[in-house]
Amino acid sequence: MIVTCPVCSTRYLVDPRALGATGRLVRCASCAHTWRQAPPEDAPRRVDLTTPEPEAEPPPLRATGRTQLPALAPPPRTIWSSLGWVLYAALIILLIGGGLWIARERIVGYWPAASRFYAMLGLAPASAQSDLELSDVATSRDTENGLPTLVIQGKVVNVSKLARAVPKLKVILQDGNKKELQSWSFTVSDERLPPGASVPFRTSVAQPSEAATGVVVTFDAGG
Repeated sequence: MIVTCPVCSTRYLVDPRALGATGRLVRCASCAHTWRQAPPEDAPRRVDLTTPEPEAEPPPLRATGRTQLPALAPPPRTIWSSLGWVLYAALIILLIGGGLWIARERIVGYWPAASRFYAMLGLAPASAQSDLELSDVATSRDTENGLPTLVIQGKVVNVSKLARAVPKLKVILQDGNKKELQSWSFTVSDERLPPGASVPFRTSVAQPSEAATGVVVTFDAGG
């Protein structure tokens, strides 16, 4: 059996028969600590019919005889064992990094703020705007508060499989040469748009430029 010194943790290989049925005092050869070592639980018990004599000073456990053995030294570490841990750690980092890269669209879909960290690493996912489409965009003329008003309305549709935040929309009025005459941005919704869902939008401008012949509605890059 292996006996371990409770003070310095030096270990010895001891024949259980040398401990007797009730144990005996032993002394560590390394630090001289003395303690009573009990026999193993599965050791056969012996009943002594005579009165035991007081135990003398316990002999130290030494690496002599058949009942003691020097402390078991740990196996020496080699460069290959250290290299193995390095390779194992590198593999774990590679697997985690690969998972974060493959699932970056889904991660950003659930946590939009993560897009900034991906951008810092040069792994920015595709813009959420690519998963949103404008549908049923139409313009009409009206009068509001006695002023001629141009009304633009339509829907934003989420064509992805993840909930998306709806960015601001930008309206640009152009002349016949597609020169920008007037533009403005507006918020469609502050709530995330579920997959396959749509949200209507409506905006208007009073007294639009008379030279305006075209209307462009797009996602605001800064929104």
